[in-house]
Amino acid sequence: MAEGAFQGVKVIEFGHFLLVPMATAILADFGADVIKIENPKGGEPARFPIPVENVAPPADFPYLWFHEFNRGKRDIALDVNKERGREVLYKLVETADVFATNFDPRFVERVKADYDTISKINSKIIYCQCTGYGALGPDRDKPGFDYAAFWARSGIMDRVSEPGAAPRPQRPGLGDNLCSVAIAGAIGSALFVRERTGVGQKVELNLYQFGVWGIMFDIIAALHIGEQIHQTDRRNVSNAMWNTYQTKDGRWVILVMPQSDRWWPQFCQAMGKPEWEKDPRFDTHMKRMEQNLTLIPMVEEIMASKTSAEWEEIIKQYDLVGATIQTPLEVVKDPQAWENDFFTEIEHPSGVKVKLLQTPIKFSKTPASVRSVAPELGQHTEEILLELNYTWDDIAELKSQGIIL
Repeated sequence: MAEGAFQGVKVIEFGHFLLVPMATAILADFGADVIKIENPKGGEPARFPIPVENVAPPADFPYLWFHEFNRGKRDIALDVNKERGREVLYKLVETADVFATNFDPRFVERVKADYDTISKINSKIIYCQCTGYGALGPDRDKPGFDYAAFWARSGIMDRVSEPGAAPRPQRPGLGDNLCSVAIAGAIGSALFVRERTGVGQKVELNLYQFGVWGIMFDIIAALHIGEQIHQTDRRNVSNAMWNTYQTKDGRWVILVMPQSDRWWPQFCQAMGKPEWEKDPRFDTHMKRMEQNLTLIPMVEEIMASKTSAEWEEIIKQYDLVGATIQTPLEVVKDPQAWENDFFTEIEHPSGVKVKLLQTPIKFSKTPASVRSVAPELGQHTEEILLELNYTWDDIAELKSQGIIL
């Protein structure tokens, strides 16, 4: 297996659920030695079989989700609520390159794992703190899963809902998963700065701000114009060439041609309506906007005359921008996804074949790869402590005190 870009980097993960664990899984895929700290009393909540919209992990492999965002790591079961547990934590920090956490800031401060404390032990450490709403302000301590902080608070949930309809819920982990790539990149950038300058530092990211960043057009309009961009109503979009349409077989196709003048000639050909190109009602973008309530039903009727597969071929033939809206069951059978290594398979020690998502970043010389499944709770506790020069007697004493598992 080729060395990854973060080979030799030691990362202490003091996190739970998805946000930081998913980011450190990416670092592990790139070769970092990620040591996950968990409470000896049961580990983190994501270890339990969690059904999602009544779909549960398979009975013979109940921790399936956990393996996705904890693959490739080592695990120490350590009670940092106790002073002797914190002594072990600080020994880990002495030789670490990165400390990453998304625990509640109040908890982090209470167990003395805050930046001020950690950086005094290791001044060159990259300390990454991820929160729901940011490290300052009245809501700094407010719990914030991505449903609340990223999706609802940012305005995304409001703007992607249809006018007059109930707000749209997001999918589990959407904000966490998308932000995790940025977290891994931010840590990598800070390591690069340290390589050049020798300076360690704190890196902060929050879900709320990432949601605001994602809905940039709406936020900029609110900041500068004092208006909200309208919620999308497919029956009344201003550009009929940037819309969704149902096909003959009941599927939906999305067309995405915001610069409509650029595509208008071939679009007319694709619709089987070459006469539209010079039609005085539609021959400029502004006219098509003015006539949208006329044009949209006309396009709807044509789109409904062919299947989604037929439209896929027409879209390719005329070099238009569009796609059939797929389900996850279709995505996992999509040859385009497989050809580009979206997925991988790795064997669990039990013999179960575990299919996981590959890190979505490709390096040609120092590639990422899923190196192992997620560790068992406390699987590497003794191994890690021995590396820190604890003796077997020390380990026995820590176990007897409930500090480790």
